[in-house]
Amino acid sequence: MGSKYNDARQIDGVGGGSSVTSKVAVVSPSSRPGVDVEYTFVQVAVGSETVDLSGNCGNICSGVGPFAVQERLVTPMPGSRAVDVRIFNTNTSKLIVETVYVDEDGNAEEDGDCLIPGVKGPGSEIKVAFVEPVGSMTGKLFPSGERSERILVEEVASVGDFAVDVTLIDSANPFVLVDAQSLPAEVKRQPPDSPLSIEVAEAIRRQGAVRMGLTSTVEAAGLVRGTPKLAYLSLPVGSNRDAADIRVQAYSMGKPHPNLQLTGGVTLAYAAITEGTVAQRVANREPGLEGMPTPRRTPSPSTTNASEGPMIDGQKFQRTIHIQHGSGIMEVEVWARKEEGGLAVDRCVVTRTARRLMEGNVFYYS
Repeated sequence: MGSKYNDARQIDGVGGGSSVTSKVAVVSPSSRPGVDVEYTFVQVAVGSETVDLSGNCGNICSGVGPFAVQERLVTPMPGSRAVDVRIFNTNTSKLIVETVYVDEDGNAEEDGDCLIPGVKGPGSEIKVAFVEPVGSMTGKLFPSGERSERILVEEVASVGDFAVDVTLIDSANPFVLVDAQSLPAEVKRQPPDSPLSIEVAEAIRRQGAVRMGLTSTVEAAGLVRGTPKLAYLSLPVGSNRDAADIRVQAYSMGKPHPNLQLTGGVTLAYAAITEGTVAQRVANREPGLEGMPTPRRTPSPSTTNASEGPMIDGQKFQRTIHIQHGSGIMEVEVWARKEEGGLAVDRCVVTRTARRLMEGNVFYYS
């Protein structure tokens, strides 16, 4: 698995030639109380002989539950049609609970009619719940102590020094959430995969890493590409814009993400219901403020006055945040409660599908 001799095509190795298809999940039984299996995520670099164990990956994590059932690391109760697999992610020391449907023999169901954006075919629905996701690496929701702030970014010669509005948040993964409207004009005119866009995104990400306390210098931040991750936030566009609360352009390992990391959806949803964040401000912005005037947009009920909506059991409530990305719309269920000083999220739930493609041995060469 990887890029032998720094070959970005990964011909001499297993991988799809992109960061979203070069991942490893290491799974084992767990002796922790209330946990079924432990899972370590490994991000395999594309184009270099390196791996990154910082942070988690929600998409490959989605396959851990079915894998645990298939390998009989978890055995469903006789007659049950679904099983909750409790997974401890060693990278972030966080719990994930996956609801996996099974057949009459207790095998994980793979066929179904669940469709998710970015995947062509349907499959059996897997509910992935990130339990109490706050502080995956820093121990704090807002590591810098601010819900939103303006940070100065340097070392981009073609643009010069500039400032951007960000929320530095650590939920399922540490993320730098950027108000796309605050980007330099030269960057706004560029496609996400242009050399300038990639350079600017990486410069912002590194500065955010320092501000979050994940590293002491921007140079050191450049050595850890997996975290923090970065995403630009803007209003939804296109024919399905009215079905979404917010739009995102995420980056992964220095490249534009074709859709959105699952951990990104969880983190962005948490930010969207939290007062004072860039995410909530962008979601409730009128379209005319981002360019040419357009008909007035009704602020999203998912992000406006979130703590005042329908309650479940007193102080608890549930919201579904709809996030538009390059392949469609991701829905994130947020189960939260009101606390003194703000909101606390009990879990964020996202739907995925997964199926076994092959089984065998992959050799490791040191």
